[in-house]
Amino acid sequence: MDKIAQQLMMSRPRTKQTKAFTEDEMEEEIPSPEIAIACILPKPLDLKSTEYDPQQSNAIEYLKKELLAQGLIVQLSDGVLTEVFLTVAAPLEVVGRAAERLQIRKPTEIGLEVVFDWERRHSFLRQPVDNSLFSWTERYHCMNLIISGLTCSADKPLTFHRPDQSGEFQVLPGELILPKLKMAGVVKEMFPLHVENKRKELMKKWPYRWLSLWSQPIDEVYAYFGAKVAIYFAFLGMYTKWLMFPASLGALLWFRRLGTFASAVPIIFSMVVIIWAVLFLQFWKRENAGLLSRWGMIVEDSDVRAMRATSASEEQPKFSGLNDKTDDVFTSEAEADRLEKEEWMGRLRSVRNNGLVFLAVVCVQLPFELTYAHLNKIAPYDIFRYILTGMYLFIMQYATKFGGTIALHLVKTQKYRSKEAEADGLIYKVFGIYFMQSYIGLFYHALFHRDFFVLRQLLIQRLIVSQLMNNFTENLLPYLNYRYAKFKSVKEDNEIKKAAGEKYVKHHASRIEKQKLKPTYVSSIPSDLEDGLFDDYLELALQFGMVTMFACALPLVATFAFINNLMEIRSDSFKLLALMRRPVPRAASSVGAWLMIFQHMGVAAIVTNCALLVCLYDEVGDWSVEPGLAAILILEHVLLLIKVGFSWFVPEEPAWVKAKRMKRIHVQSLVSRQLLSLLEKTRSD
Repeated sequence: MDKIAQQLMMSRPRTKQTKAFTEDEMEEEIPSPEIAIACILPKPLDLKSTEYDPQQSNAIEYLKKELLAQGLIVQLSDGVLTEVFLTVAAPLEVVGRAAERLQIRKPTEIGLEVVFDWERRHSFLRQPVDNSLFSWTERYHCMNLIISGLTCSADKPLTFHRPDQSGEFQVLPGELILPKLKMAGVVKEMFPLHVENKRKELMKKWPYRWLSLWSQPIDEVYAYFGAKVAIYFAFLGMYTKWLMFPASLGALLWFRRLGTFASAVPIIFSMVVIIWAVLFLQFWKRENAGLLSRWGMIVEDSDVRAMRATSASEEQPKFSGLNDKTDDVFTSEAEADRLEKEEWMGRLRSVRNNGLVFLAVVCVQLPFELTYAHLNKIAPYDIFRYILTGMYLFIMQYATKFGGTIALHLVKTQKYRSKEAEADGLIYKVFGIYFMQSYIGLFYHALFHRDFFVLRQLLIQRLIVSQLMNNFTENLLPYLNYRYAKFKSVKEDNEIKKAAGEKYVKHHASRIEKQKLKPTYVSSIPSDLEDGLFDDYLELALQFGMVTMFACALPLVATFAFINNLMEIRSDSFKLLALMRRPVPRAASSVGAWLMIFQHMGVAAIVTNCALLVCLYDEVGDWSVEPGLAAILILEHVLLLIKVGFSWFVPEEPAWVKAKRMKRIHVQSLVSRQLLSLLEKTRSD
C-alpha cells in the first residue's frame, strides 16, 4: 500500500505549500546544535603542565571525524578541567535519510500515513508551529540513531590512550564507536541541548506570563519539548481551568453563612465535584484527540514508531512454529499449552506482586501513619502540627522512594508485551503505594475516629506544607545544586592552573558547560522507563484524589488546589526552561496509564464521599442512621449512573477530528482498491 500511496503522491500536482517548502529547503540555514557529547581529554604526562598533546587526544578527533563523515555538523567546545564538548547538528537531508532507515511513518497531503521517503519529501505534511518537516522527537531519535550507530570504518584496529593514562585501548574494525569510547572513559555522556533563541522566546511566552493564568503556548511547547511534555502541560492547564468552578463554589460555600441550608452543603458540593470530575475527564479525551490531530499524530503516531523501531525485533513475540521458509504459523497443542501456561503464570505473578505491595504498606506503613495521626491530634498548638506535618512529608519522600524501588523490582519479575506496558505496570504499582501511604491517615480520622475537625486540619496542613516543600525540591534545590556544581568545577579548574604556575584568569563557563552542570530531568524512582513527568503526574493524581474524595469534608480543598496549580504551571515551565537540562524527548499520544488512574479515582470518590456523608450526618445527629444510610446508598447509585451517562453522552473526539479520520479511512479504501486493481492487472498479464 505504501508504494501505491507514493505513486499517488508523485502524480498529484504540487500545491503552493509544496513550492514554499522547496524554496525553504533550498535556502536552509545551518541548523543549531541540538546534541552535545561530553568527552574527557587525557591527563598530561607532566603534572606541572595543563597543555595536552594532540596525539593523546586523537580518540576525540577520530570521533569528530566519523561524525563529520556522516554529514553531521560538529564543533568542539572547551569545558573546565579536562572536559571538552562535541556539539552536533544535523542538516535536513541527514535527518531525512535516517528517518528512512527508522521507517518513520508520517502523514501526507492526501491524508495517508506512509513510510517516509526522502525523494518524495514534498508530499509529507510539515509541523504546525515551526513549519519543519520533522518534529523534535523525530529529529532527536534520527540523530541518536546516527551517533549511536557509528562503526569503525578502518581496515585495522585503532589504538588510543585512555584519559587517566592507565593504558591504551583498541577500536576494532566494524565495532560500535560510542559504546567503546564510553567504556574507555573518553566519552562521558550525551545529552540534548537547549536552542538558546527558541528557549528565550518560549520563556517570554510561557513562565513569565503570570497574568495569563492557565493559558499556555502548547503548540510551541510541543515543537520544543515533544509530545509527552506538551500533553502534560495541556492536561495541567485544562485541569486548572476546570478547577476554577469547584474552587469558586467551595470558597463561597465555606465562607458564606447559609443558615438552615448549611447541613445540605456537603451533599450538594460532593455531587457537584463528582459530576465535575466525570465531565472533566470526558472533555479531556476530546481535547487530547484534538491535539493529536493538530500535531499530525494519527492513531499510533510516528514519534512512537521512531522510538520503537530500534527495538522492534526484540519486542516481537517469538513462536516456535514460525520459520524463515514460510509465512505460516503452526500452533501445535504443545505450543498452545505453553502459551496458556505463560498467560496464567503472568497473572499469578501479578496477583502475588500486588499482594506483596498491599501487605508491605499495611504492615510497615500503617503503624507509622497511625502514630503520625495520633501525634497530630494531641499536639497542643497549630505550629507544632505544621512542623509535624513537614517532618512527616520529609520522611514520606524517602519512604515512597524506597517503595518505588520495590515496585520497580516487582515489575522486572513480570513479562510485558512492550516497554509501554511495562511503564504502565510500574505506574500502577508505585501509585498504589503512594495512594495508601497518602490516604491511610486521612481515612483513619474520617472513618474510625469520625473526627472531621482534625481531618480538615490535616487536609489544609498537607496542601500548604506540601506546596512549600514541592517548590523547594522542584525549583530551589535544582538551582542550588547547579550553583554548587558550577562553583566546584571552576574552583578545581583554578587550582590546577595555580599549581601549574599559570596566571589566574577568571573562568567564564560556556553555554554548553552550563547546561551540562544542570540537573537531568529524571523521576524520583531509579528507572529509565519514566522521566521527571512521572513525579508531576503523581502529584496531580494525589491532589485530584484529595479534591474529589474529600469534597464533602472540606470544600476548600478545590480552592487550595486551584491556587497551587496556577503556580505549578509557571514554576514547572520555568524549571524545564531555566533550571534543568533539555529532557530527552519521549513518545506519547496521551497521558497514558494516568488517565485510567484518574478515572478510578473518580469512581472511588463516589464511594468515599458517600461513606463520609454517613459518618458526618451520623455524628451531627440530623438523620437517624437507617433512613440516612438508605438515602446515601441511593445517592451512591445515582452518582454511578450519572457517571456512566455522561461517559456515554460526551463523545471522546470532536466532530472535526472524526470527520478527518473518516476522510483518511476513505482515502485508504481508495488506495486499497487501486492496489487490488493493480494486482489483478499484473496477474492477468
